[in-house]
Amino acid sequence: MKFAHPLQLIRNKFFKDTLVLQISGMITVTTSFVSSASIAFLLGAHGMGLFAVAVTLQAAFYSLAHVGVVSATVSQLAAASARELHEKVTLWLAFFVKVYLLFSSVMIAAGFFAMPALSRWWYGEDLGLEEAQRLGIWAWWLTWWILIDTPRAMAQVAFQSTRRMLGLAQMDNAFELMRMFLVILGACITGSPAGAVAGEIGGRVLGSFLALQMYADARKDGSAWLPTFGEVLSRVPRTPIREGLRLAMRVGVIKSATNMVVTVLPRLLLGGTAGFAWVAYFHVAQRIMVLPQMLMQGVSRTVLPALAEKRGKHDFAGFKRLYWKSTLLAGASISGATLLVTALVQPVVALTFPSDYAWPVFVCCAILTVGMIPSSFAIAQDPFYILTNRMKQNLAICLVGALVTVPANIYLVELDPERGAVWGQALYMAWVLVHFGYIALYFRRSAHSTEWEQGNAQPSSREPAPEPAK
Repeated sequence: MKFAHPLQLIRNKFFKDTLVLQISGMITVTTSFVSSASIAFLLGAHGMGLFAVAVTLQAAFYSLAHVGVVSATVSQLAAASARELHEKVTLWLAFFVKVYLLFSSVMIAAGFFAMPALSRWWYGEDLGLEEAQRLGIWAWWLTWWILIDTPRAMAQVAFQSTRRMLGLAQMDNAFELMRMFLVILGACITGSPAGAVAGEIGGRVLGSFLALQMYADARKDGSAWLPTFGEVLSRVPRTPIREGLRLAMRVGVIKSATNMVVTVLPRLLLGGTAGFAWVAYFHVAQRIMVLPQMLMQGVSRTVLPALAEKRGKHDFAGFKRLYWKSTLLAGASISGATLLVTALVQPVVALTFPSDYAWPVFVCCAILTVGMIPSSFAIAQDPFYILTNRMKQNLAICLVGALVTVPANIYLVELDPERGAVWGQALYMAWVLVHFGYIALYFRRSAHSTEWEQGNAQPSSREPAPEPAK
């Protein structure tokens, strides 16, 4: 086996992009950890739990549209930019901005009534109606960040689609540093979750100003063409969104459901049963357990194009071999890192967080490890389903998983209010084993090899794109 010379790797754009995104991701994780540790000292476990729940209430609705719209826009915008279809690039950016503006308006209007009511209904008995009402109002404040964040979100999509990874990393890291500073400052001044929430919103304001400037500079860097922000806004009123939203729903429904089960549901259950201190412990544990996943962030973004090349050449054997090789190597690396991080959690948390955090956070991390080790091997799962045109099967397995694990989650909470929700999340992540079973059966069927050679199983190349209204 031949290995590339180090100088060749440095000159390779894929390698450079991977390295840049890897470093950027580690900086983001570090700032999040520092922010969480600071909030823990400033607000205490109860106050930090309230802040985490306020963000979670908003995120429960935000993720329903955000994930799919971003993924759909990036995929279509990248294709249009590669072919230098300037009109289509402008239309897809206008589509993205229009969806963000419409969705944020609905969120702000509906959230004004829904967030306080939901908070009173779910937490009124534990917090009292007055504090539950305040929690709902803080969650409503956070719905404004979608509207404020529109310029930064558009710049992120444009930079990622046109492979301006250095600019994307710089913008993301600068935003994270500003957000961290303002969240800590707000909590320090007010001594309340309200200050941290205000810091989150303030970070979005500064991030959008920075994004507009960086976007304008990017248009002059000699890389792929981008329209002016004014040109994008001028097309927003006349850009239909039906076709783009259909694609976004297909791309985002599974990831949104996963986010609801993995992130939102456990926090809501913990806040209503074990108390907000356990929400804080779980929040910190999730932030820590993201670290092993960051080790393979760059690799995960290269698996899709590598497998797509095999698919385009109808190389069934090569596709199968690359899938299993990337799955096993990445899974083994992430699993090893997960076990190492879990072993170090208690002493590290004891040094950086208040004393009451160390043992509960370790318990949460240890339980999450049970689910994270199987899910570590899922690095090529989504590319497999996309490139083999098996998204319906993917959705069916995920829906069955939700029907099995969500009731189990609720039952586990009744058995153990403090740790039941964490076990429920681990169970949902371990459901990935069912996907592995389906994929293994797919590869064992020799009929697929014949289909690939004949090109009969190739996914549709139709690219729905918003067209200007006549």
